Amino acid sequence: MKDFDDMNHMPDWNHFNFSRGEDQEGEEWKNNPKLERAKNLYNQARQVYKYASLFCETLTGEMADMSKELIMQNAMMLCPKIVGAEGGDMYILRMENASIIRTNARELEVQVKATALFENCREIDKDIIVKEIATFRELFKEWVSHFEKDDFDDEWGLY
Repeated sequence: MKDFDDMNHMPDWNHFNFSRGEDQEGEEWKNNPKLERAKNLYNQARQVYKYASLFCETLTGEMADMSKELIMQNAMMLCPKIVGAEGGDMYILRMENASIIRTNARELEVQVKATALFENCREIDKDIIVKEIATFRELFKEWVSHFEKDDFDDEWGLY
């Protein structure tokens, strides 16, 4: 099994430059609650990714390889979509990415639970990743509850 500390392939939040409001006096813009919620969600997504990766290493049985691939596909989508949602600072982009994040997180949870159903993992390993996803879900709900509709129209009429 890989060293747990070496499991973080997703960049740290500070790697990204979300310098909105730089023209504000002082450093107050750095404590922007919107960015703080996104940062918390992103950091939890990194945790989900790490635990998903470790979880995949424990899978056994004939469906293990397919399950690993599906789990990691979903886990890998969370962080980039959060960054994309915040990078554009537009309601439509946030909503679109939030929908994709929700879909991937739900599919990740279903796939993890399915591995337990097919007895390809230990119950305790499944419980750990499901708990991390539940924490992610709560932070996600807090993040999206503060999205502010702007003046940009959605050409597709969805948002």
